[in-house]
Amino acid sequence: MSSTTYVIRHAQVLGGEPADLVLRDGVIAEVTAGGAASADGATEIDATGLVALPGLVDLHTHLREPGREDAETVESGSRAAAAGGFTAVFAMANTDPVADTAGTVEQVWRLGHEAGLVDVQPVGAVTLGLGGQQLAELGAMATSAAQVRVFSDDGKCVHDAVIMRRALEYVKAFDGVVAQHAQEPRLT
Repeated sequence: MSSTTYVIRHAQVLGGEPADLVLRDGVIAEVTAGGAASADGATEIDATGLVALPGLVDLHTHLREPGREDAETVESGSRAAAAGGFTAVFAMANTDPVADTAGTVEQVWRLGHEAGLVDVQPVGAVTLGLGGQQLAELGAMATSAAQVRVFSDDGKCVHDAVIMRRALEYVKAFDGVVAQHAQEPRLT
C-alpha cells in the first residue's frame, strides 16, 4: 500500500507564524516553524499568504436530496462545502421523503460517502413527516449504517411536551442529541 505525502509550505498556522506542514495519508505528521520540512517524493504546495486551520463543520445544511434534486444534491452541496473549507456537514431532515426512517438517512449517508468530498452526517427527524404527532424511528436511524446521533424537526418545533420528553429520553440511550427549533407556536 502506497502512502500519499504532501508538504504544504509557508502556511500561516492560525494564531502563529508561517510553517511547513507534512501530511501523510491525510493526517498532519509534522509541523515545522520557519519552513524546513522535507519528505522524499512528496507533492509540494505553496501556501504563502494562506491560513491553515481545522476543517469547518456546518451543523445545519439543506442538501435537499432526496426529492428536491432540482435545488441541490448531496454531491453538489458537498462540493460547495469542500470549496468553502468545510470537512463535514449535517444534512437536515426536511427532504422529500422526510429523513425519518433508517432507509432515508442511509440513502443520504451513502450519497455523501460516494461523493467523497466531505463527511455527510444525516440529521434524522424527531417526528414522522416532521408532523409533531408521532416519534420517528430514532433507534432504527441510530443503529443504521448512517449511525444518526442528531435529530431535529428543523424549521418546525416539537411543541408537544410529552413527545419531546420521549424523544429526549430515547436518544439518551445512545448519546444522541435533539436540536429543537426554539419557537412557541401559540405565541407566534
